Amino acid sequence: MKSNNNLKSNMLGALQYGFGSILYRSGIAGWHRLLHDFTMKQLQRASHKGHGKAQKLMSVLLAYRGVDVLDKRAGVALLARQAECGDAQSQFLYAETLVKSQVILPETKSLAVRWYLAAAKQGNAMAALRLSKAYQTGGLGLLEDSSQAEYWSQQFMQHSQNMSSES
Repeated sequence: MKSNNNLKSNMLGALQYGFGSILYRSGIAGWHRLLHDFTMKQLQRASHKGHGKAQKLMSVLLAYRGVDVLDKRAGVALLARQAECGDAQSQFLYAETLVKSQVILPETKSLAVRWYLAAAKQGNAMAALRLSKAYQTGGLGLLEDSSQAEYWSQQFMQHSQNMSSES
């Protein structure tokens, strides 16, 4: 009985995500406030049911487009959870949030470096670029290190080439 309820919940979450995602990505959600609210409610419900793609989309929407500080903090918390699960894009976005959003979070450069490293090691080109620049300039609390800067620059180039060959 429990697995049947779990299956229903998963299916409903997938439907809610699909519907909300289509409305959001097509731009229809922007046509009217009621459509926007309905779309966000569908994505939120799917996210609460544990739908991974819904959680990822909601984390980005809340962290970067949240109406108030509470929305943004909720988005950052979801990003952190997705980053912990190993999603390279979430790791990169979480690191970006840590570096750029002092209003939302206290300055945590070492934590940002950790997530840039995790994302770069999984092939995220932008994370490799951020690390290259940080080592080149001594940013993010890192010591200037030309060999590390060169290494991450090479990784950026390699990851970028991999991305363009996949297209």
